[in-house]
Amino acid sequence: MKKENIPNYISLIRILLVPLYAIFFFGTGIFDDPDRRFFAAGIVFICAGLSDALDGYLARRFNWISDIGKLLDPFADKMMELCATLCLAIEFKGPFVFLAVIIVLKEVIMIVGAGLIMAKSKIYLSSVWYGKVTTLVWYVLICLVTFFPSVRANVAFCHALCIFLILIMILAFILYLCNYHPQIKSTKDVILKDTKNSIRKK
Repeated sequence: MKKENIPNYISLIRILLVPLYAIFFFGTGIFDDPDRRFFAAGIVFICAGLSDALDGYLARRFNWISDIGKLLDPFADKMMELCATLCLAIEFKGPFVFLAVIIVLKEVIMIVGAGLIMAKSKIYLSSVWYGKVTTLVWYVLICLVTFFPSVRANVAFCHALCIFLILIMILAFILYLCNYHPQIKSTKDVILKDTKNSIRKK
């Protein structure tokens, strides 16, 4: 095992934690008490977050950065984000369902957009501060609902948290569009040019 691949292995471990989170969250034959299953899922969630910080630190500290790592790391993050949000939507319904729909749509749009930009412009989109703020708020929401029964019991507070996170996500998405507008425009021009060339060939 090459040392420079350690961050990638950590990302793979984080991907394996995704189904484990869902298993603990719903307590399939493991926990009967909701507080225990949510707590166990929360521990898995925290481990995933710590591993994310660890592989990022190692990659930057020792310059163990690779193209596959640039894809694996955000993929692992998005998988856990989608899994946790869908689990909350299934369990608690209400605004968590709307939150899950927003997150799924956001991720589909951003994954497709980032994929097109990388394919046409050979540019990797990096995270910026408002994306990290959104992730932080999302982590806080998951931890509050997972670890604190009193928060789960306070429906109005949970609704307020969901609405707050949705507003931050929408703002971050708009800022992403503004920040990467040159890349988006360049990719759009390349796609239009390729389309016109393919039509002419036909």
